Amino acid sequence: MKKRYIFSIVLILVGGIIGNVLRFVEKEPERLPDFDTIPLNYADYTGSERTLAQFAYDILKADETTMREYINPGGDKVELFLAYFKSQKYGSQIHSPKHCLPGGGWRIEDIQPYMLTLADGRTKNINRLVISAERHRSLMLYWYESRSGDIRNEYGLKLDLVKNSLLMRPTDAAIIRVTVDVPSADFERATQKAVEFIRQFYPHFESALPF
Repeated sequence: MKKRYIFSIVLILVGGIIGNVLRFVEKEPERLPDFDTIPLNYADYTGSERTLAQFAYDILKADETTMREYINPGGDKVELFLAYFKSQKYGSQIHSPKHCLPGGGWRIEDIQPYMLTLADGRTKNINRLVISAERHRSLMLYWYESRSGDIRNEYGLKLDLVKNSLLMRPTDAAIIRVTVDVPSADFERATQKAVEFIRQFYPHFESALPF
């Protein structure tokens, strides 16, 4: 009985220490992202900066964001959204598109994991969504990135927060979201348009983020 009692006390103490580390100890990132290094005009794409309504930024609570619309000579439009969070603690966790999109009037018709292959051969396990609003349909590819690499789902993001906190590393993270229209319900073509854009621009995303 005495050993069990001591063991219980040790568990409580260890749990308390871990809880305090997760809640109060925070390591600051050495630098913030520089989204200005992501070009507006690159390869065959010409881009322009866009803004959200102020209430959207207030809800998002990101430290840095960029929202852009790119178009290529063929008239294909690509919407890019990046949001960076310096810390995922104290109510500043990243909002999932699964929750934000329905709140913005979009209906999620389908969501599946998707294996993205970058231009250099690296792969990323990301999300592919088909979304609609009235008669408008779009396809979205999105994922999270942190100091651990790419993260596909929200559960993985929570585990990453715990891991980086225990390892005394910054808990910063970002969401990368690319959206394209789906003409004539051709989801494969829409997917390839989004993938081609990411392959072209991902090196710039990588250098802009502080990971």
